[in-house]
Amino acid sequence: MERQRAGRGGMLFGGVDIGGTKLHAVVARANGTLLARARKKTKASRGVDAVLDRVQDVLEEACDLARTTVRRLAAVGVGAPSAVTEDGVAVNAPNMGWRNVPLAATLRRRLGRPVAALNDCDAGTLGEAVFGAGRGAGTLVGFFMGTGLGGGIVRRGELIRGENGIAAELGHQIVAANGRLCGCGHRGCLEAYASKTAMARRLAREIGEKGRRSRLEVDGGDYASIGSSLLARAYRAGDPVVREVVDEAAWYLGLGVANLITLLGPDRVVLGGGVFEAFGPRLVARVRKSARAHTFPPASFDDTRIVLSQLGDDAVALGAIAYAMRGETRQAGGR
Repeated sequence: MERQRAGRGGMLFGGVDIGGTKLHAVVARANGTLLARARKKTKASRGVDAVLDRVQDVLEEACDLARTTVRRLAAVGVGAPSAVTEDGVAVNAPNMGWRNVPLAATLRRRLGRPVAALNDCDAGTLGEAVFGAGRGAGTLVGFFMGTGLGGGIVRRGELIRGENGIAAELGHQIVAANGRLCGCGHRGCLEAYASKTAMARRLAREIGEKGRRSRLEVDGGDYASIGSSLLARAYRAGDPVVREVVDEAAWYLGLGVANLITLLGPDRVVLGGGVFEAFGPRLVARVRKSARAHTFPPASFDDTRIVLSQLGDDAVALGAIAYAMRGETRQAGGR
């Protein structure tokens, strides 16, 4: 958390990143200057209403730290781990157990402020495009690896959402026909190979079931609780099982990145999320190597820069603010 006076000039905006394990709220100015941050655990198992209670709480805490109130915010943007329609309905959040949750409308009633909601990785990509590593890119593709894997596409400053408003679910492109079961119910999704959840399942199989030796010490065999920083430390220490598992995830993510380069020819790809924050440039290099090997035609790879996120944990919340400011949907404030 950070504390800083909001000051008197300029409008303030709130942004909330609703993650599978944590909520991250910020208060910022229209130019992306951060005034405060606050965090809480999501506790998704308690249900939708309980999570939205906590969203309100964490936003109020961020406002307190910024010496303001929710009622003084010009608008609030929310990113959620779900396909989200243009009117702010979270259609399907497999890692949260949500289906058809009227996210924007419910929070608008609770907060009394204009609210815009969108997919968290769309938000993260937009945040990087407006405030971070994607500034100046003509076509930007974002991949964000955390509990799951998501992505977004921004072209000429606008999110690509398709005619149904929920396109660019990049983590659910199929990379292995009849492959591993994904949380969405399909098989072979990229998320089932390149996410912290996917790596945890593979570690449980290799260490817990096969008995392979590893430096990782996991209480009660709960590999799903392994933090990205712990994985990164074991990787740097040369743990052979961790290296095998992480390198496999990077290889598959590179395959997914190559698919987007081949399809769209973006000038920039940004890699973010908790896993990349922990591993840094070394993991980016692994993904870049795989992407180069799978892009067609090979020469087209040289037109794309693959870079690390600049905004880190703030990408989704700041992107949600950028979305709310633009008024790209008619959900905000009932307009």
